Amino acid sequence: MHFGIFCLNSQWQPKKLPRDIYIETAEQIQLAEKIGFEIAWFAEHHFSSYSICPSPLMMTTYMAGQTSKIKLGTAVLIAPLYDPIRLVEDISMADQLSNGRLVLGFGTGYQEYEFYRFGRTLTQARIALFDVLDIVDAFLSQDEVSFKNERITLPKTHFAIRPIQKRPNIYLTGMATDIEAQRRSVQRGYIPFFTTGWNKIEWLQQNRKVVESTYAEAGGNPNQMPYAIQRYVCVTDNPEEILTAAAGARYVRRLSMAMRNNYGELDGSFLKEIPAPDEPDITTIASRLPIGDPDTVANRLIKDIEELSPNHISLFMGIPGLSQPQILKSMQRFATEVIPRLEHRFGNLSEIGY
Repeated sequence: MHFGIFCLNSQWQPKKLPRDIYIETAEQIQLAEKIGFEIAWFAEHHFSSYSICPSPLMMTTYMAGQTSKIKLGTAVLIAPLYDPIRLVEDISMADQLSNGRLVLGFGTGYQEYEFYRFGRTLTQARIALFDVLDIVDAFLSQDEVSFKNERITLPKTHFAIRPIQKRPNIYLTGMATDIEAQRRSVQRGYIPFFTTGWNKIEWLQQNRKVVESTYAEAGGNPNQMPYAIQRYVCVTDNPEEILTAAAGARYVRRLSMAMRNNYGELDGSFLKEIPAPDEPDITTIASRLPIGDPDTVANRLIKDIEELSPNHISLFMGIPGLSQPQILKSMQRFATEVIPRLEHRFGNLSEIGY
């Protein structure tokens, strides 16, 4: 098992310049590399302050020049919004410029507001995702690539640029009950990847069981299923900062739910914060997340690891509302105070998960 850092790049403050947000993100990734995180993940969203990262591949390419070791991942490429043939060339270029450090995450997307402005519909998202995955896999497995289905035709083509890696790791988000999606995971080695929000550990346990069941139905061995999750994390002894981090997690959830369920309200591109249906109070949110002093964070992650046996945990540490110094200090403390506690409990973390 290893850790990564997730970057949403929310424009939480309307007057904060996008460039300043990107600069802070770069500082976080440079620190993540220094303290030994495995992967830096970059989101993709469009047309709202929820995330001002419309191109995760561009972010991986930019950060390739700012780092030297940490892997750089897309979390996720909204596959239905891409021309798949152009996409494999962009993937190749990003992997070349990062010297073979690219990691790929794919998903269907979920915001109708985004899809409509690209001339796409959510009803097409699933099959469009499969088209992209199929072309990516054809590209990675064939020297001379050809592809044809009902929607896409690629005649035999030699690509001038290919990834340095023979096959980058591929993560597939969501689709826990989709047999066809999990069949691709089984056959092609995709890693199922899930956000956890502020859900209780019982929800996470049930989610894992559902994925295992689908994975088995798709022909895989659930005891050998890779599994990755994302968790909000903040290491702090300050009670006020704990609530600020919980409020930031609530803010992200409120915006994502508003866009998912089409009740979001925009002032220009700035998305208003509207309470989500049936959301818990702020202290309950704080109690469910790995937020707090090092013992609290470590103990909650220990329970996650014991119950879920993940291969990878993506840490959402740049939580909206926290200042850059608070985020960087939390990251440092995670490395120096939380990881040693996890290693004391489990030994070599790399031996956890399939």
